[in-house]
Amino acid sequence: MPKTLRITLIILTAYILQTVIMPRFTMLPIQPDIMLAVLVWITADGERYTGFCVGAVMGLIMDTNVGVLPLLYLLAYPIMGYGSARLTPAITRRLPLPKGRHRNLLDYLYRYVPLLTAAAMAALYEFALMVYRYLNGVDVTLAILARMLAYVVYTAIAALLGRYLVRFMLTARKGRARKGDAAAQAQM
Repeated sequence: MPKTLRITLIILTAYILQTVIMPRFTMLPIQPDIMLAVLVWITADGERYTGFCVGAVMGLIMDTNVGVLPLLYLLAYPIMGYGSARLTPAITRRLPLPKGRHRNLLDYLYRYVPLLTAAAMAALYEFALMVYRYLNGVDVTLAILARMLAYVVYTAIAALLGRYLVRFMLTARKGRARKGDAAAQAQM
């Protein structure tokens, strides 16, 4: 199956999770951004063009469903896709190479760097919304800041789900034939 088709299936699965299943898991009227978490894991290898294009498709889909502000997601998601494709490799280059007795901790950090990226992208998105609210005359209170922090943490936790979804879909391969099956086919 081509990578483009796999990414399309990942986007549709994340969209269904975001719009159908996640509204049932709201906390403090906040639901995690599964689309952002999946976007970060798709772009974890650093492909900036893929991040921008996948972000644009996700933003277009989210604008048709949510539509809080016109074109908000269509503008935000490509920027977050491009930014996460730049940020994840930049963080991993700064980490020391795993060796010696700290190998397990550094392997763990390498594996979960996209969680930090998801939190950073969610914070960037919430900061943009906070500026928008402030420019519209809404006072920025401690409750809004607490909601922003909860959204960032909840999206970072949801990035764990995104990791397994993307990993399962992108690494799915055809099953291998067993030795007995190959021998049976050779006799026919």
